[in-house]
Amino acid sequence: MEMEQEFKLDGIVPWGRRLWEYRAFFALEEADLRGAVLDVGSGPSSFAAEASAAGARVTATDPLYALPGEAIAQRFEETRGAMMEGLRQARYRFRWSQYGSPEAIETIRREALELFLADYERAGARRYVEASLPELPFGEGAFRLALSSHLLFLYGDDLDFAFHIGALHELLRVAGEVRVFPLINLDGRPSSHLPGVLAHFAREGMQAELVPVPYEFQRGATKMLRLRR
Repeated sequence: MEMEQEFKLDGIVPWGRRLWEYRAFFALEEADLRGAVLDVGSGPSSFAAEASAAGARVTATDPLYALPGEAIAQRFEETRGAMMEGLRQARYRFRWSQYGSPEAIETIRREALELFLADYERAGARRYVEASLPELPFGEGAFRLALSSHLLFLYGDDLDFAFHIGALHELLRVAGEVRVFPLINLDGRPSSHLPGVLAHFAREGMQAELVPVPYEFQRGATKMLRLRR
């Protein structure tokens, strides 16, 4: 019998994604990108760069943006080995039909990093804002849509329930709609925070729903959380 391997990381790591992945994570349609969009905890993702090049108005936030591009690239290299080892050791937890192999994923992550770094150098603080949840430096209702990918719920062992509630309230303060993906933790289990989050926002009179998305890499991660005021 195969023993389960833990997917262990040293904290939250800079591991960026591409625009096509965001479209799948969040079931994004063209209409979703017509208003101002906030990407929270975006790290070295190329979503803001690619979407902005296509005419969208995207602002990305991450505490990582306190660093110059060279230092962000170095952080990526420092964590790359642990990420790749985790993917190989726990590969049975993933569906490989879309990516094919850990090596193919590394190629995509490097593509995202390179696109991000070029835009980070070019756009700077106009598009990339140093900030972190649960407090964001934006006015109420500044964005039509806020996205959070691979941060909330995924790092549930590091970010407790109170943090999730505070962070989601803050996202709803600055945006009319919030989408979060995935809803499972690093070990591939449903987040223990999710039932309480859904109950809390239902009591608050918010629209809280789980929406299927056209994407599955971590087995069972097939839905996003959508919150609306």
